Amino acid sequence: MDAGQFIFVILMAVSLSACAGIRAFVAPLALSLFAMTGHITLSSQFSWLASWEAAAIFGLAVVVEIVADKYVGVDHALDAAALVIKPVMGALLASSVITGVDPLLALCLGIIVGGTTAGVVHVGRSKLRLLSTAFTGGMGNPVLSLVEDMVAVVWAALLPWIYILTGVLAILLVIWLARKVLPHSRRAPSAELE
Repeated sequence: MDAGQFIFVILMAVSLSACAGIRAFVAPLALSLFAMTGHITLSSQFSWLASWEAAAIFGLAVVVEIVADKYVGVDHALDAAALVIKPVMGALLASSVITGVDPLLALCLGIIVGGTTAGVVHVGRSKLRLLSTAFTGGMGNPVLSLVEDMVAVVWAALLPWIYILTGVLAILLVIWLARKVLPHSRRAPSAELE
């Protein structure tokens, strides 16, 4: 696998995992459907994802997750369970699209890239949900949940192409971090000279 292909699969892994951090089962459903239609290539160990059985199970899980998340109290219980489910799902999804490398390396990269990405996205959205609960007494949570549903569905629908956006966002994040960190490191020596 050349460097360009490797970057592509890592960006696809990040995209899938980020989507799973919003809704745990929307991304695997989309991945299953896109793999069945040939839009996304899966690692041979994960070929079972490209089946109608997997799509049906993930589809049912999507319905349960979306409906249950609209009820105050139930949404917080889902968030607690998702602390484990979403990173595991992110790792599975990321590992499934990392092709052309040793399966053990693909699994390790999937856990590192996918699990971390899904976990970080989930924690961020959970904090937003807690703020919503604090400021609206939970009344704003169903609205926030609906927005999350729409973001996850659009993200999943664009999955074969979203890696481009992920790459652009990653580059912008690196530039932003560099601007935040580098000015401080340049000022420190000049302050010592004065």
